[in-house]
Amino acid sequence: MQLFILDRNPAFSPQMLCDIHVRKMCLETAQILSGVIFWQQKIPYATMPKPYSVFHPVIKALNTPFKVNWVLTYNTFLHLEYIFRFNKEHCYSKLAAMYRGTLFQPSASEDWSFARAFKNFQTLEPDIVAAYREYYRFKKSQISRWYYTKRKEPDWLG
Repeated sequence: MQLFILDRNPAFSPQMLCDIHVRKMCLETAQILSGVIFWQQKIPYATMPKPYSVFHPVIKALNTPFKVNWVLTYNTFLHLEYIFRFNKEHCYSKLAAMYRGTLFQPSASEDWSFARAFKNFQTLEPDIVAAYREYYRFKKSQISRWYYTKRKEPDWLG
């Protein structure tokens, strides 16, 4: 389970994902937000996916309003990116507004201590965005179908 924080602006981060990750992240982000709903003891929706693992480091690290709001905004723009690239809605796109209505909280502070759940990868990079970009370059070497429909591959990826 991953977030791929490729930009500090959650509106731009989904644009930097390759096609396969745009598709996968719609489900994974919904699972992550379902986990946050579990931890906040909110009432789950009948249509939301079950959390993958409520004890996953990515879910446990979403412990401040800033981080939850970042993921909520990321989720909204991820679904817009899905529509832009594939000309259809993802089955979880209707949940984006429901998640926002349930989980959004005003936040004045920025807390960039997101969990780094890198699988088979080590980095000493202290900046979260730089670390995720480094990890994403590593992932590119592992995925054979690395495409960007209607988008250019980010310059930093090359």
